[in-house]
Amino acid sequence: MKSGRQRRIEIKNKRAERAAILKSELEGKRYLEAKALSNTVVKANHNELLHNNTYGRFPDYYYDVVFNCVECGAAALWTAKAQKWWYEIAKGSIWSTASRCPACRKKRREEKEAQKRHMDDMANKRPHPNEAFFRRKQ
Repeated sequence: MKSGRQRRIEIKNKRAERAAILKSELEGKRYLEAKALSNTVVKANHNELLHNNTYGRFPDYYYDVVFNCVECGAAALWTAKAQKWWYEIAKGSIWSTASRCPACRKKRREEKEAQKRHMDDMANKRPHPNEAFFRRKQ
């Protein structure tokens, strides 16, 4: 008769064997799926996704996604390579997705830069001669 400790070790080893078999089967299936889509799929690096504090699963692969731009409504493509950069290099949230097409993103970026230049110009502008008169006295 085996002791409780021996039995627990035996159960733990059986579970580890089953997990290894399931993992190898799953990886084989994923590999075949990825190979079929190899031109539109990029493998994800889970170590680079650890900045996302989630109980959910991380993606194993990024694949090209078609979306509609929120500003102009045009269909645009968010490539797997761009997703990998966003999630792993720029450390974007794993739950975020692209919402604007490249043209609208460029337009929005230029508007922000113009606004920043305007605000800098206003800050560096010489004050009006009567400005002191209109200021509140404290």
